[in-house]
Amino acid sequence: MAISPMQKVTLISSREHLEAILSSVQRLRRIQVVDLQQENQNSSELAPLIEEYDEEQQQIVYDDEALHAITNRLKRINHAIEQLEDYEVKDSWFKQMQTEKPSLSFIEFQQHNQQFAEHQVITETNQLTARIKEIDELLEKRNDQIDKYRKWRELDITPTAIEQFQYIKAVIGTVPNVENNQYIQKIKQHPTIVHKVIFLNDYEYGLVIFYQEDETNELETLLTEANFKPIEYPYRTLPGKKIEGWNAEIQQLKEERRSIIQKMKSTKRELAGLKVQADFVKTAYERELTKKKVGITQHLMAVEGWIEQSEFAVFKQAILDEFGNKVVIRTAEVQADEVDEVPIKLRNNFLVKPFELITRMYALPRYDELDPTPFLMPFYFVFFGMMVADAGYGLLIFILSLLALKLFKLSEGMQNALRFGAILSVSIMIWGSLYGSFFGFSLPFQLINPNEDVMLILGISVALGLIHIFAALAINTYLKLKEKNIVEAYSTGLAWILLLTGFIFIGVGMLGESYAVLALIGKWLAILNALGIVVASCIKAGGIGGLGWGLYDLYGTTSYIGDLVSYTRLMALGLSGGSIALAFNMIIDFMPGAMKFTVGILLFVALHALSLFLSLLSAYVHGARLIFVEFFAKFYNGGGQEFNPLTVSEDYVSINDEKNQ
Repeated sequence: MAISPMQKVTLISSREHLEAILSSVQRLRRIQVVDLQQENQNSSELAPLIEEYDEEQQQIVYDDEALHAITNRLKRINHAIEQLEDYEVKDSWFKQMQTEKPSLSFIEFQQHNQQFAEHQVITETNQLTARIKEIDELLEKRNDQIDKYRKWRELDITPTAIEQFQYIKAVIGTVPNVENNQYIQKIKQHPTIVHKVIFLNDYEYGLVIFYQEDETNELETLLTEANFKPIEYPYRTLPGKKIEGWNAEIQQLKEERRSIIQKMKSTKRELAGLKVQADFVKTAYERELTKKKVGITQHLMAVEGWIEQSEFAVFKQAILDEFGNKVVIRTAEVQADEVDEVPIKLRNNFLVKPFELITRMYALPRYDELDPTPFLMPFYFVFFGMMVADAGYGLLIFILSLLALKLFKLSEGMQNALRFGAILSVSIMIWGSLYGSFFGFSLPFQLINPNEDVMLILGISVALGLIHIFAALAINTYLKLKEKNIVEAYSTGLAWILLLTGFIFIGVGMLGESYAVLALIGKWLAILNALGIVVASCIKAGGIGGLGWGLYDLYGTTSYIGDLVSYTRLMALGLSGGSIALAFNMIIDFMPGAMKFTVGILLFVALHALSLFLSLLSAYVHGARLIFVEFFAKFYNGGGQEFNPLTVSEDYVSINDEKNQ
């Protein structure tokens, strides 16, 4: 239950083995590669390490251009995946959650890249998608045209045909349909022109107007006065026939679209292949990017990185089995000046590991620090349960967490989160049983009555807070002693434990004469350790100049009052959550009988879901605050970087190590 010990490993080999060695390092997933580029001399004169065929330039490119080409390739693959997923026939959410990722060996992973027609599948997908888009645009255009000219279906002459008339003239268009029909009346009352009404609706008349050529000027004046608007119809075919043609075209386009979509839906194999390719290309990108960290000369190369000591033997054997004497493996222990650079891998048992979530929220420890996770775990466990404190809620979370772990195929992170919830649910059930609360209802047994034993619960909260603070100070004392810093161990740890203990004894001594001896002991504990803190400050300062700092440190005693007040929220949140649940039950209980067992059931579920959410949120946030502010602040700094070995991408597939052997 600690930070996994690390060591540095260096692989030295001929430059020609670089690709194979990096591929093996990536497959084994045990080394975080460090940058050796600063060790390279005249690297600009060496042949480039990274190369890739760029489809856009249709040539091989190198180094940063090659990385850019790989990125573009991945974008093309992901775009094609998105396009196919839009038409994929998906399983139900429940079945999807039960389905494992496809499993491949690393060799199968590489072979897939060689055998899969990636370019062809992407090209066909893009073409089909583009055609669907083109059809959709064409369908929209044709429907707009039909809507525009549907009212002219009965028109038996076109503007193009009218232009061929020799003896008479004609115009086609509309005039507004107004209340007094003044515009159409002007046309009807004209003695020489002839008109034909093609359609009439609430807004306008559709007309064909015939007139003599010598009446052109007069007609133009008349039409202007009538607000005449000529039709825009550029086709030679009559509107009725044109609309029939468009409708036929629409049916053909819809049929073509259905056919394309059916084809897109039947590309399950191609989609699966593209997903494997996405992981492969992402894996290749990480490997190629790592080449920028490799130490290189004209003939040799070196790959250096951090590895867990417990994993080195397996890693070394795998490399030797593959490369034999073609590679030299060297190791080195962590040096004092490398402590800040060493990546952090936490190793805890199955009960503590889920609580690494809290540590990561704050910061990972540095390599020379203590992993605080095992120490925070029991406190967070107790605090969380005390703030939710309902056996029904705890039982519900426990059952749901176990069912999800049993039924669904989840990522490691999600599994840890569910285990975190399952462990905390035990604490919720314990405290809920102590308080006698089950979904807001009172249980037959009740060791602590939250309505009557408020002072007892307050005392428990403060007592837990004192234990929490003492534990943090004790850890700080241990760490300072480990560093052989005795003065710091006393002044920032042990002295405060004894000083606070003295205050506690004084408080207990005030309860009665029978405890007077405790008050005396407490007084001298407080006085002696207060003086000790001042003296320690003088020792650290190398003289009387430390007196001021010592007095200032003593002033920090007042901050512990605020710290203890923070722990009273353990009581407040637990009692408020129970009161809210009880109030919800009372609301439902006021309902008439029929409603109580219909709407009431739904309301019960909804209200208690809200109550549970608020309780969990409050407990999660305030529990983390107590850990971060009251616990970590006394001994823990953090600042470590997580161990991030060169690995394979597994967004869509799982690379099974057993198949690699």
